[in-house]
Amino acid sequence: MVGALPIAILAGAVGVVGLLIFSIGGNTSSWLKQMGQTYQAAIERADLTIKPEEFALVVVGVALVLWLVIMLLLRVTLLVGFLTLPICLAIALVGGNMFLKIRGDRRISSFVNQLEMILRMMAGALRVGLGLRQSMILVAEEMPDPARREFQRIIGRTNIGIAINDALDEMAKSLPAAEVIMMSRAIRVQSQTGGDLATVLETLASTIKDRRRIYRKMSALTAQGKAGAWIIGVLPILVGSFVVFTQPDLAAPLLHTFPGWCALGLVAILELLSAFTLSRILTFDV
Repeated sequence: MVGALPIAILAGAVGVVGLLIFSIGGNTSSWLKQMGQTYQAAIERADLTIKPEEFALVVVGVALVLWLVIMLLLRVTLLVGFLTLPICLAIALVGGNMFLKIRGDRRISSFVNQLEMILRMMAGALRVGLGLRQSMILVAEEMPDPARREFQRIIGRTNIGIAINDALDEMAKSLPAAEVIMMSRAIRVQSQTGGDLATVLETLASTIKDRRRIYRKMSALTAQGKAGAWIIGVLPILVGSFVVFTQPDLAAPLLHTFPGWCALGLVAILELLSAFTLSRILTFDV
């Protein structure tokens, strides 16, 4: 009877989750569709060639591997193991989101670094008599990725009848950087009010150059703080791993007892809080 208690608790938890899913009924499909669209946008921003469903399978696989490692390392009971599975799923989901965000931010940063040269190239093409679309074709032919792919996408959208301004707005949504939004809005305003677009693009290129100079100065001033944040985050993991592999007698109470698990959970929470706090301190809006 006692041995069946964990199974009964697990069955009850699964039943409660099933009832909650059934209770929200019709909202489930719309919620899943919205989540799929969100992940599709993040995957495209990260320049990956997988579908949201494949990304979800990868997250589930990573969570199961992490769960098996924890089960084998800590030798937990059946009930604690099943309670650990949602935590592993949450960790894998957060890690997947961080991977998409980091890769997407890196791609956006690469595009922004190319944007000054792009604007000057377009301004030069406009001054010699080419149109806006022809100047974008020149950028797609001369610039490397990610600028080449983004402007090829704009040209492809215009080939099926979408206006250039709308295609630029779509690019600003897929690459949500302040510089890209400024370029899209400047071209749209100029198309509505008239004026010398080449001068507007050159002025915008100079503005972006000044912003990049400020960002480089900020990066230099916050380098020491970022290094300290990495040390604070990595040092407990290194020390803990050293103790586990070199002093198993000291590590056993930490890994195989309930107070030890509580201590590990508290350390993980404090580490996450410290990382979040330092990231907020070292973040500036320009």
